[in-house]
Amino acid sequence: MELVAVFIIGTLIGSFLNVTIFRVHDDRSVVKGRSKCMKCEEAIDVKDLVPVLSYLNLRGRCRKCKSVISWQYPVIEIVTGLLFVAAWMASGMGLMFVRDAIFVSYLIIIFVYDLRHMMILDKFTVPAMIIAVLLNLWLGYIPAWSILAGGLVLAGFFYIQFAISKGGWVGGGDIRMGALMGFMLGLEHGLVALFIAYLLGAVVSVGLMLFGKAGRKTPIPFGTFLTVSTVVVLFCGGGIVEWYLGLFGG
Repeated sequence: MELVAVFIIGTLIGSFLNVTIFRVHDDRSVVKGRSKCMKCEEAIDVKDLVPVLSYLNLRGRCRKCKSVISWQYPVIEIVTGLLFVAAWMASGMGLMFVRDAIFVSYLIIIFVYDLRHMMILDKFTVPAMIIAVLLNLWLGYIPAWSILAGGLVLAGFFYIQFAISKGGWVGGGDIRMGALMGFMLGLEHGLVALFIAYLLGAVVSVGLMLFGKAGRKTPIPFGTFLTVSTVVVLFCGGGIVEWYLGLFGG
């Protein structure tokens, strides 16, 4: 029952994340005003705001004008619920769960926004950085030097690329995303996440080119790989590091 409750809470948070993503892009308040259909702009009834279930009940269409509702709504709600369950299983219902739930929520927003709009916004990364530093310093799970060094090293890594290429290889958003990864994970795990992100990016890019879906100059939303790798390391970082070191430990 606890897992079900955590999943439901996650879907509710996922619903709010969807609202945030769409409204920020439309330059609207996240907390003011009722949700409306994007097509007919009819206010959505409370009964149609139940995560996942309302989408299924409406068969993915607006009750009023029958326009198609974005697949993003149920997918993000389900994914958020599942990641909340993963956070609960990894740390239990304590402060670490709260920390991981907050981190996951920001990472989901950044993932979806970058995937849809090819942008990593400061209004997402900067607050997340502040929260990550404060929470990690307060909990003491990651050494303070590692938190600060992780942010500086990963941000510096992207800044060097930005400076050399004059913004051609990476953007300013990637620099802030690097800092966020370091502040969330610390130096050691942040570097692991960075490696995984580049590995994922290479695999996906090659796959897209092989299937004719992209070329060498096709822009790739790299923030999506950075967020995915951060989530992976957030839950499995210790095991990944131990496995890697074990390769050289006989």
